[in-house]
Amino acid sequence: MDNLSQYTLVVIDDEEGIRYLLQKGLSQLGYKVISIENAEDFLYMLKENETKVDLIITDIKLRKMDGIELLRNINMLDEPIPVLIITGQGGIEDAIKALRYGASDYVRKPFDIKELASIVKDILRRKQEALISDELGKYLINQKMTICIPVDHTICNVVSYMLIENLTPMGLCNRTTSENIALSIREALENAMFHGNLEISSEVVQENGIRAFYEEVEKRKKDERYKDRKVTISQELTKDFVEYIIEDEGPGFDYNSLPDPRNPDNFFKYTGRGILIMNIHMDEIDWNKEGNIIRLRKYKVTR
Repeated sequence: MDNLSQYTLVVIDDEEGIRYLLQKGLSQLGYKVISIENAEDFLYMLKENETKVDLIITDIKLRKMDGIELLRNINMLDEPIPVLIITGQGGIEDAIKALRYGASDYVRKPFDIKELASIVKDILRRKQEALISDELGKYLINQKMTICIPVDHTICNVVSYMLIENLTPMGLCNRTTSENIALSIREALENAMFHGNLEISSEVVQENGIRAFYEEVEKRKKDERYKDRKVTISQELTKDFVEYIIEDEGPGFDYNSLPDPRNPDNFFKYTGRGILIMNIHMDEIDWNKEGNIIRLRKYKVTR
């Protein structure tokens, strides 16, 4: 993803200041950015213009057609476009609904443009990786694999894509659902790496910010107590379900003590965000007694 100018992003927001901030910040990184005030104009542009759009960034609350209705329209396209939702403190139910309708991720207002740019890059990378899906997957009857990886969050996207690449060819679910499963796997992997193997509390983000969190990650990756720990991922894929078991080598935790992310006071906290995403997109989630093994299962989606 070295040549960011090949990607066209569309920003949809009825607040001119937000559009200006996003267009300026993302353009400076090299992206081509189109700024539009409302969703109706975007859909008209999409219909009348042959411009290839790689990602939509939209506020969930718009004056006319809102972000949810826009997602419904996007999902009806022959080639759905990834959507990053921007939401406010009070938009809890709407943000959950947007994820269910296939939004790739969400970011809270007010946002840090660097953090948003990082999410944009991740979404585009996942899209690029999805394009190289192996069509031989449609001939699979079942698949089992086990992967053991070091604490390296830069490979989480690649691993999560590898673990979902055959879901759609096998007929278990559509591409949007498989992307959502990949997002859940990535969240589980990062939890296992950061909170499990490196034993870093989510409170570091809450109190000191994401930059301090990743500085602590790099510090502990060199620490003799943590640096050799691995994360093991086992996958079982059949025509009826896919299951992932993710195990870290940390001491575990009391998963019953996690704050309920559905609570308005907790929804935008870093703690529990990954658990919320997994609960939205997976059918079954449970831990072992120690709290260092999580099991995720998704059943075949029938339409």
